[in-house]
Amino acid sequence: MTKNLNDSLKNTWFLVIPFLLVFACKKQEYRSQNTVQNKTEHPKFVGKAACIDCHKSEYDHWNGSHHQQAMSLADSTTVLGNFNNTVFNHKGVKNTFFKKGNDFYVNTTDKNGNYRDYKIVYTFGVTPLQQYIVKFPDGAYQCLITAWDTEKNTWFHLQPDLELAHDEWINWTGGAMRWNTACADCHSTNLEKGFDAKTNVFNTTFNEINVSCEACHGPASKHVSFYKNYDENTKATPPKLYMGKSQESKDLVQKCARCHSRRSQTTKKFDYNGHFLDHYSPALLVDPLYELDGQIKDEVYVYGSFMQSKMYQNNVACVDCHDAHSLKLKQTGNNLCMSCHEPKYNSEAHHYHPINSEGAQCINCHMTGKIYMGNDYRRDHSFRVPRPDQTVKYGTPNACNECHKDKSPEWASAFINSKYGTKRPDHFSNYLLEGYHNNHEALFTLLSQSKFPEIARATALYQYTNNSLTHDEINDIRKFLNDPSILVRNEAVRSFEKIRDKNYHADIAPLLKDSIRLVRIAAVKYFNSIGANMTGNDAFNKAEKEYLEDLDMNADFASGQHQIAVYNEMKGHTDLAIKAYRKSLEIDNRYNISRMNLALLVYKQGHIEEAKSLYLKVIELEPEYSNSYYMLGLLFNEVGDTKNALKYLAEACNKKPANIRAFYNYALKLQAENLNQKSVEVINKALAIFPNNENLLYVRLIGEINLKQDIEAYNTCSQLIKLAPNNANYKQILESLNT
Repeated sequence: MTKNLNDSLKNTWFLVIPFLLVFACKKQEYRSQNTVQNKTEHPKFVGKAACIDCHKSEYDHWNGSHHQQAMSLADSTTVLGNFNNTVFNHKGVKNTFFKKGNDFYVNTTDKNGNYRDYKIVYTFGVTPLQQYIVKFPDGAYQCLITAWDTEKNTWFHLQPDLELAHDEWINWTGGAMRWNTACADCHSTNLEKGFDAKTNVFNTTFNEINVSCEACHGPASKHVSFYKNYDENTKATPPKLYMGKSQESKDLVQKCARCHSRRSQTTKKFDYNGHFLDHYSPALLVDPLYELDGQIKDEVYVYGSFMQSKMYQNNVACVDCHDAHSLKLKQTGNNLCMSCHEPKYNSEAHHYHPINSEGAQCINCHMTGKIYMGNDYRRDHSFRVPRPDQTVKYGTPNACNECHKDKSPEWASAFINSKYGTKRPDHFSNYLLEGYHNNHEALFTLLSQSKFPEIARATALYQYTNNSLTHDEINDIRKFLNDPSILVRNEAVRSFEKIRDKNYHADIAPLLKDSIRLVRIAAVKYFNSIGANMTGNDAFNKAEKEYLEDLDMNADFASGQHQIAVYNEMKGHTDLAIKAYRKSLEIDNRYNISRMNLALLVYKQGHIEEAKSLYLKVIELEPEYSNSYYMLGLLFNEVGDTKNALKYLAEACNKKPANIRAFYNYALKLQAENLNQKSVEVINKALAIFPNNENLLYVRLIGEINLKQDIEAYNTCSQLIKLAPNNANYKQILESLNT
C-alpha cells in the first residue's frame, strides 16, 4: 500500500521556445492526462523486508549506503546537523536551528521575508552534506537552502554567490527547492508526485521513503511469490525483475540513468516498463549544462558524460566499477583502472608524475571534477584524454591546468606534444568545438558518423539546425529520422519542428508510431507546430495523449506551464495560452521566456501598455538580454514612436545574444530616417558576427547606394551575386552600377 507524506509522519515506515506563429488547426485544448495504466496483473511492491531472507548479503551491503540514507524521518538517529540553538547568517538572513522536545526546528524567512518557525520533518542525504525538509500546507515539502557540511561540521549556504529574493524560484520556498518537484522521484521508492494543476496541491505518495530494493529492481511480488512456492520439479521460469544479474551493459546504464541524469520526466509515474526514453527526456551536451566540448559544467549527474566515453561504447557498465548495493568503488586508486587496463598505463613512462603522487592517479587526468551543492565534488565520467591544445584554441578546461594552475595552457599543450606527439585521437569534441566556432560542416560531419557517441551526434544536430539552412541541407537531415539512435532520431524530428516546413509531413508521420515515447511526442509537436489537420489520425491522437500527460506531469514547473501555453497558442486557444503564461510567472516571477511570449500575445490583443511593461520588466531583471530590447524596439516602431524605436533597437545590437534581426531592423529603421551612414556602420558590425549573410549584405548595399558610394556598392553587390548567382535583381543592380 502506498503512503502519502502526511501519513508517513504518523508511522515508522515510510532545456528557449521562440515567439510563436498561430496556425489554424484542430481545436483541442490542454487537459490533464494520465496514460499510465496500473493493471491488476502487474507485479506489486512488497517492500525490502520481503527480500532479506534470500538476499541477506545484498541487503547488508545496501544498509548504510547513500541509497539507504537518501531520505529519512528526522529524529535523533538521523539528524546530523547542530540544532542546539545554532545561528547561521547569510546575506542578511538569520537562520536559527533549535529543538523543541524531540523535534527539530529552524527559524528563517518565508517567501515574504518574514521570520517563522518551521519543523524539520525529513533528512535528505547524508554525506558530504545533509539537507532538511519542511512541510507546507499545500502538500509541498521544501528543502532548506542552508545545509549541514558533514565533513567540516558546519552550516553553509547552497548558493553562496547569488543574491536571492525571498520569493525567488531558486530560494528555499520556491519550486527549485521543492522536494515533490525537484528531488522526490530519485530519493524514494515507487513515487507518484500527485500534483493537481487546478488546485496547486500535491498528494505525493511512495512505498518506501528511501531508495530501496524495488526502486532499482522493480515491483517484486511475482518474484517473491515464485520463490516462496518454488517447486524444482516444475522447471518453471522465474519472473524477470526490472533490473537483474544478466542485464546487458548498455541496458543497465539506461536503467541507472533514470536517476543519474539531467532530465525531465514525461510520464506521471515511472511504471518499470519500456525504455528510459519512454519516461524521461535527457539533456544534450549544451551550454550552460556542459562545456562546449562536452565536459561537465553544471550539475548533470553522470549519464550525459558517461555516454560520451569509450567505456560506454565498449560495454562497460556502472557495476563494473561500483558495487551495485553499497555503491562503493570495487577497488581503490589506480588498482580499479588496472583491473581492465594494461599495467603500462600505471607507470611514470605514461603519466610523467612520481609514482603514487596525485598526478599519477588516473582519475586526476581522465576524470576531472567540479564541486556542486557547495561541497560535493563529483567527477566527469567521459574519461577523456586531456586536451590543453583545445584550451589554447577554444578556451575549454583541461586536466593539466586544473592542477598546474601556475602554468599556461600553451605550456601544457607543449608538454603534451613533447611527450605524446602532436597527433590527437579523432574525438567528437574536435567537430563540436569547430561547429560552435562557425564551421557548420563540422557539425554535420559529427552527426553523420555513427562511430561517435549518440549524445554527441544528437547535440551536433541540435546545433546544426540552430543555423539558417538551405533547402538541400534541410533535405540532408531527413535520413536521420530513421537513425538507429533514439536520441538522434528524436533530435531529427525536433529539428523539423524548429524549421516548421510543412513539406515533411509524410516523412515524420511514421514516427507517430515510433517504438519510443520520446520520439512519438516529438512527432506530435512537429504536427502541432505546422498547424496540420490531424483529425481522424489515430496514431496522432494516441501520441498526443502521451504529450498531454507530459505537459500535465510538469505543470508544477514554470517551464511546464510555459509549454502548456505554447501548446494552447499553437492550437489557437489564445486566452488559455495567456492564462498559462501568467501561471508560469506566478510559479517563477523571473521566468522571462514566458514574460516575453506573454508580451507578444497581449500586444496582439491591443494591450500596448501591458506589453511595454512586460518587456521593461525583462530588461529590469536581465539588463544584458538583447531580445527584450529588440521586441520593445519593434513595439515602439509599430506605434509610431521613432525615438524609442531607434533607442531600443540600438540597445539590442549591443547586448547578448547577438540578434541578427535586431541589426537588420535597426539598419532599415535608420535608412527610413535617412541615416544611411549609421545604417552601413551597423550592418558592418553585424557582418563581423554573421559573415556573408545575404540579408545583411543587401541592406548594406541599399545604404551604400543611398550614400552614392558606388565602388563600395559594387563590391557589396558582387558579394551578393557570389552568394546568389541566379538572383536577377542583384545582376540588374550591378549593371546599373557599371554604367
